[in-house]
Amino acid sequence: MTAFLARSTIRTLVALVALGLCIAPGARAQTDRNGVIEGAVFDSIHTRLLADAHVVAVGTGPQSEVRREATSDSVGRYHIDSLPLGRYLVGFESALLDSLEITVSPRTATVTPEHVATLDLALPSATKLRSAVCLGAALPAESGVIFGHVVSAETESPLAGVVLAMAWHELGVDRTTLRATNGEHTESVVTDGGGWYRMCGVPMGAWVSMQLQHEGRVGPVLRTRVDDTLGIAIRHLSFSKLSARASEPSDSAAGAPLSGTAMLTGIVRGPGGVPVPSAEVKMRGTAAATLTDSSGAFSLKELPAGTQELEVRRVGYAVAETSVELRSGATTTANVRLQRIVSLDSVRVVASRNKYPEFYAHKEGARMGVFLGPEDLEKQRVSRASDFIEKIPVFKIARDAYHTYVLGNRGVSYFGKACKVNIIIDGVNFNSERDPISIDNVHPNEIAAIEAYREGEPAPPGYDRGCGAVAIWTKR
Repeated sequence: MTAFLARSTIRTLVALVALGLCIAPGARAQTDRNGVIEGAVFDSIHTRLLADAHVVAVGTGPQSEVRREATSDSVGRYHIDSLPLGRYLVGFESALLDSLEITVSPRTATVTPEHVATLDLALPSATKLRSAVCLGAALPAESGVIFGHVVSAETESPLAGVVLAMAWHELGVDRTTLRATNGEHTESVVTDGGGWYRMCGVPMGAWVSMQLQHEGRVGPVLRTRVDDTLGIAIRHLSFSKLSARASEPSDSAAGAPLSGTAMLTGIVRGPGGVPVPSAEVKMRGTAAATLTDSSGAFSLKELPAGTQELEVRRVGYAVAETSVELRSGATTTANVRLQRIVSLDSVRVVASRNKYPEFYAHKEGARMGVFLGPEDLEKQRVSRASDFIEKIPVFKIARDAYHTYVLGNRGVSYFGKACKVNIIIDGVNFNSERDPISIDNVHPNEIAAIEAYREGEPAPPGYDRGCGAVAIWTKR
């Protein structure tokens, strides 16, 4: 998109949709040859005034060489004076709009003698932004968009024709039967000639698994979430053909950790910027893992290039998961901030009713199986649902472009296929062949209880279909 003003001291003047234009008499008299433009800048997305906005006024006609700038104060007000009389185009810079490649027409203000031109500016609403990113398409209610740019990790040039495979899981309630419903959605989108992509219609709040696929190679499985305030997730990614795995790896390479020549250093800090020692730092999909030293510093070597996911955990803190951009032969720095887990005082329970009666009924009557209730899961600080399952003996985790599978005792079935454990969510049974479900699309924070049955162990009717079963009960 083309900006209406060439860059000088700023990248471009991004003029935004304004709340209104009003030229009102001012309380201060101006000189015969100068005037003032002032007003407020609003953040329509979060319904608040916007501080530190960079406002620019550019003259038109005889005043086309005139350019003035100002920054909104702590209450969102701006003031531009010493303006020669005439008409001006007024807008303000926004990092958000720049990142979305959106340019909106500027507003006009007229400076006249003895008057103050009052012009209020505003970010467009979240609905208008989503519509602009999706090229004017009408999106379903409570849905958003994932938008971004893909470049080569080797050359930094845009990559066209890259397939972004995406999958997400939706929990709901059937209005007729009042039973929980579960839907697994798999979609894909291809980058355009400039390396840009957009996936519209993604439900807000859902965790989305993403994987780059290009020229017979696939990148790691990444995750993102569409914020339910803005409704837009911006994910700029890079793809390394040298570090990526083959689309159909051999049996020996399928589960092998990725490696490369990239390096990562950083410092893990807690609240107030205090360093956190002995935090576990690891790069997903690789063998690289370490502990932070007494100053919170860490260093990882032999990492694959491209967009990778870093995970940091420490007892007493919530798990932190962040994406990092790595390049072969280069050292990248990424600092991580951990959040303390708030521990509540003990509460005396007088009477209670189990929220998940099926789970407790199965647990009470079971002779075998593994049962993890709310208290058990609360003690495990994990970032993915599969982390719960990996800690149960015998079960293994396998991933492909769209899904994260749980494998049973045998690893493969009698027919040579992967022996995929049957997944049950809120009583809804998913056949892993006809209706595959990715267990990592259910966020750990949404899980209340888990019951797992190894192959051959007595399980509730219909649970085990030959390779074992895992039943998840969500906080419905």
